[in-house]
Amino acid sequence: MFSLFRSFCQWLFLLSLLLCVSVVKAQTSATPAFISDNLVVYLHSGPGNQYRIIGTLTAGSSVLRLAEEEGYVQVQTEDNRSGWLPKEHLSLTPGLRAQFTELQSRFEQQSVRLTELEQDSGQGQQVVQRLTLERDQALAELEQLKRTNERLSNELDAQQASFWQQPMVLGGAILLFGLLFGLILPKLVPQRRNSDRWM
Repeated sequence: MFSLFRSFCQWLFLLSLLLCVSVVKAQTSATPAFISDNLVVYLHSGPGNQYRIIGTLTAGSSVLRLAEEEGYVQVQTEDNRSGWLPKEHLSLTPGLRAQFTELQSRFEQQSVRLTELEQDSGQGQQVVQRLTLERDQALAELEQLKRTNERLSNELDAQQASFWQQPMVLGGAILLFGLLFGLILPKLVPQRRNSDRWM
């Protein structure tokens, strides 16, 4: 009876030691994996269909791959359950559902970015329209200033031309010319000597 108890303890010790070694080995070689695109995958308590079903996993579920044995893979789920499933139901790349979720998230991000860019573009167009309006107003003011400048130049030319046509200015100019002519002409013409002068 004592030997039976001792063999049972030895067997229990070996089993617990083997279990600890497999857990340590499984933890060191755990790699991320994904359930392939089947609808439901059964999780077994051991590496085979003869083991009882302990749960199910849906397509695209993320798991940790712990070990592999006889076409079955031991996995750990996100809620820390551990079980076995056929190797063909496991993929190292995300399934279509996970890829769809990721693409949908990226699409939403890009849609938000596109909306922001459209708003920025709308604001930029408003700024361009405002600057175009200001430029058109400045060009109109410049054209008006050019017309005013031409009108004032024409008026100044007309005033300068009419200055010499005024009677007082014309009379003063004739008087000045006559005075100069009267003073300069006697100096230019030589005077005759008087011959009846006494010597």
